[in-house]
Amino acid sequence: MWIKFASELADAESGVVVFSSSTGKQFSLEMDELKNGVFTKSLIEGLAGQADYSEDRFVSIAELEAYLPERVKELTNGRQKPVSAKPQAVEDYKIVEVK
Repeated sequence: MWIKFASELADAESGVVVFSSSTGKQFSLEMDELKNGVFTKSLIEGLAGQADYSEDRFVSIAELEAYLPERVKELTNGRQKPVSAKPQAVEDYKIVEVK
């Protein structure tokens, strides 16, 4: 179901970018010490600047797409893999400014 839903959202006409915590066949893990789900913790870190690989004080879609799988993999020892979907026509735009 996730694949169909993500594919519909990622249709070129919608312009929607989707980040999901895991594949449809995995659990989204939570860790008490993080006080969050692993994906949520990673997303917050990424948007706070950890995903700013270009060091331009902005986090872009592509940077977040690169950061999330690596960070979630690190925190879960490879047990969880976030996925993303976006139309090919969507450019890599900046989504947040890092303070």
